[in-house]
Amino acid sequence: MAVNVKTGETILNAIKAEMEGRDFYLAAAQKVRNPLVRRRLLGLADDEMEHRNTLSRLYWAQTGMEPGEAKSENREGVDPDVARMSMENILLLAMENEKNAAKVYDEMAGKADDARARGFLEYLADMERGHYEILSNELDLIKSRPGWENRSEERRVGKECRSRWSPYH
Repeated sequence: MAVNVKTGETILNAIKAEMEGRDFYLAAAQKVRNPLVRRRLLGLADDEMEHRNTLSRLYWAQTGMEPGEAKSENREGVDPDVARMSMENILLLAMENEKNAAKVYDEMAGKADDARARGFLEYLADMERGHYEILSNELDLIKSRPGWENRSEERRVGKECRSRWSPYH
């Protein structure tokens, strides 16, 4: 089934947004020392890559063409200099990006003629809302335990191990 140019452009913009999201999560994961927070961010980066791959398949199914390098309008929100941001600001920005992505996928689903594509876009919107919730919970945790996101678990475990073997233990 052929797709109109506007819908094709929208899919390409979504692909680009997913890649920007992935890059953002990878950069944020490099900033934190805590392996639990890092794994959560890397998991979100993996999800963004999977969304990109699925959107690419959808684009191909709708247009008969590979998306190639997705060209997109400039997209607000993704700051390339994550290293200078606080973890709280990273999470707030990521939450905003996830909320915007869910809105875009909802709009795309509302315009989709193909039931399969519509169902997939609704699924993506729900996934983005799930990412928002994950990030919101992480933000609550970080606010309630300042500095936790940068605490090295290896350091904490190392101290516990040393104290266990201490002659005064």
